[in-house]
Amino acid sequence: MNSVLKKNDLIHGGLDMKKEKLNKFSIRKLSVGAASVLVGVALAGGATTAFASEPSTPQPSVSQTEKSSVVVFKTADNKLVGYTVVKGAPTEANVKADVPDGYKLAPKFSAKQVGTDEKPEYEVAVVEKSLVEKVQEERINRAGLSYEDITKKHDAKVKFDEAHAAVKPAKDALDEANEAMATANTEVEVAKAKLALYKELLAKNPKAHVDGEVATAQEDYVKAVKAQLTQSFATAKAKADFVTAVRKEAEAKAAYEKLGGQLADLSAYNTLEEIADKMDKAKADVAKAKKEVEDAKSALVQAKVKVAEKTDPVELIMAKFELEDATTVLNNALAKYNSYVARLNTLKTYFDEVHKTALVSTKTVTPSATETPVAEAAEVAFSGVAKTFVKGHPNYAVAMMDANGVYTGKFLKQGSRFKVFGKKTIKGRVCYRLGTQSQWVPAEFLVF
Repeated sequence: MNSVLKKNDLIHGGLDMKKEKLNKFSIRKLSVGAASVLVGVALAGGATTAFASEPSTPQPSVSQTEKSSVVVFKTADNKLVGYTVVKGAPTEANVKADVPDGYKLAPKFSAKQVGTDEKPEYEVAVVEKSLVEKVQEERINRAGLSYEDITKKHDAKVKFDEAHAAVKPAKDALDEANEAMATANTEVEVAKAKLALYKELLAKNPKAHVDGEVATAQEDYVKAVKAQLTQSFATAKAKADFVTAVRKEAEAKAAYEKLGGQLADLSAYNTLEEIADKMDKAKADVAKAKKEVEDAKSALVQAKVKVAEKTDPVELIMAKFELEDATTVLNNALAKYNSYVARLNTLKTYFDEVHKTALVSTKTVTPSATETPVAEAAEVAFSGVAKTFVKGHPNYAVAMMDANGVYTGKFLKQGSRFKVFGKKTIKGRVCYRLGTQSQWVPAEFLVF
């Protein structure tokens, strides 16, 4: 299970070695506030914006063919929310990791150049993430699993719960079928005995008038045998269904436990995500209703002006009708807006309550005791320097394992360099030791 965290919420494991020193071009990041406004004013005025670097950080040598560009992140309403610095012209790939928390790149990436060739500056559009996306990210950060792993684990838990729940009704159906089979067997025996009795009576007394009773008993016996045969098929199917249910439960349990089991600590976030989805929709409803209120107010003002301008009695009456209609529309719009706001506030109360529960209950997920492996092979000495890397996910961090392959809950910032001291195979994966025996990283997340 490859566990990852978002880069801005990393938990560092405190490695027992010194990181290799790297020369980095460091830009002092501005938070949204007075400093950001100053940057925005400078950009809006077309002036060259000066960004201060950390005093202790040396400036890099800028090549003649590829200069460093300042990339400013702005919302649709031209709000400055942050910036980064990249080599050359910005691309979706090289700015995505530095988008401010709570935002994401706009659906269609575009970099608007606002600076000169000597002082390259660009504007990139960002949008605020939905509350659902923020909840998902928090769950990833607190649970120590990627969203894909959480989804896999949740799906496995759902399948196990469904399989487990299916066993009891299958067992009840089998018990019912067995009882019905017993009843059918009894009815066959009774019909058979009754038919034999009449036949014996008729054999002993040929003149007895029981021909009709014999025929009826014969029909009852045939009917009972048919019912017995039908029930035997139903009982066999019920037994097969029960065996299948038990097998599926065992398979689902094994698959769930293989992923770590015990997903109860994430249940609060499942509920939180549902509430967040309702809140996102409620926010959209509030925004739409607010626009309707503003339009209704404008229409009411126009209707009042129209009444004031009318002198003709007939036209005045019609204008007053329009004024009355405009007032009704505004009142309805206000009522609708207030109801949406009230619903949003109620959802926010629910969200806050569940969020508190999620923050208290969520803990790092580790494999269950039955899945805890043992050390598989002897460590081989290894010397080198490696950089953490997750292909296709530049904003993920890398989870560390101990010598037995159990995730420790500690994570490494992607792109960091570390000395490597040992190598061995753990749970079938080649891993490297970056420090103590609790600081192993799979080879697929390292670049030498």
